[in-house]
Amino acid sequence: MPSIIIPARNGYEATSNCLGSVLYSVSRLSLSCEFILVDDASDESENILKAFRDHRAKARGHETKIIRSRKHQHYSGVFSIGLHIATRDIVFFISNDMLVTPTFIQALLLVSSISRDFGIVRGTSNYTDSHPEHMVEPKERPKDFREVENFSRGVFNAIGCGHVEDQILSGDAILLKRELIDRIGVFDLRFFGYFGDIDYGMRAHLAGFKLICAKGAWLFHEGSGHVKNEMIRHSITLEQARDRRMALVQKAFSEFRQKWDPTLPVSWVVGEHTLPVDFMQVARSNAERVQLKYSFPDAAWNDVEII
Repeated sequence: MPSIIIPARNGYEATSNCLGSVLYSVSRLSLSCEFILVDDASDESENILKAFRDHRAKARGHETKIIRSRKHQHYSGVFSIGLHIATRDIVFFISNDMLVTPTFIQALLLVSSISRDFGIVRGTSNYTDSHPEHMVEPKERPKDFREVENFSRGVFNAIGCGHVEDQILSGDAILLKRELIDRIGVFDLRFFGYFGDIDYGMRAHLAGFKLICAKGAWLFHEGSGHVKNEMIRHSITLEQARDRRMALVQKAFSEFRQKWDPTLPVSWVVGEHTLPVDFMQVARSNAERVQLKYSFPDAAWNDVEII
């Protein structure tokens, strides 16, 4: 039975909807789960801990662990906290701006069972980061969860366990196997918000695992949830929010470049496009430069409390 990591930094309504969809889906599949809910230093007024406690009260028959970070961890940090705490052989990571369906979970589990080498399995969505080839949009935006579930079921019925191999990891909603986690550990925390998943996918590749997309798995993804929350909280425009995001991306790329290949161009953005990088080739060519396994540092627990 799986561990399910769901982090949140603000966004009470989206988080509550996500938690509700996941609980409904695992209940339909008769799965007994370990929920790991990580509050990434949300504003108290956002009531994220309330959403988590409400979920724990509803999730009878499941184990729920609530973690509160006193400082902003961003993507790599909350993912690593979850991976460090997770105890099950199968681990899901789900972003809090998603609606999960029973057939999404079912498809990921089925495809992951096809081969021991399938270390990380993702699905498709109406909104995908870094993988436009996995974008599947309904003709009309779903009006409610029933329509989300029906569309997801239709995708699964049409494609089943069909799958393809990916060359880059974008980890917004993925399944990971225990063998992989034991082999390469958690995310490298030098990557605050970006490139942590790309780095993790490269290390998984070097450890002998494949990155897979289950084409029959579909969920609804609101998309850019973090950016939208920042716009509201700081009263900034979309352009300003994107500029802030790109500054973080560039800083993360500088860390990536230093770690993997200092001969890469300095800037991640070239004109209006991002730098074309064959990440798997970079991994193979520079394998001796990096350590494959990272453990969550003991000192980082000073910023974390269990609720």
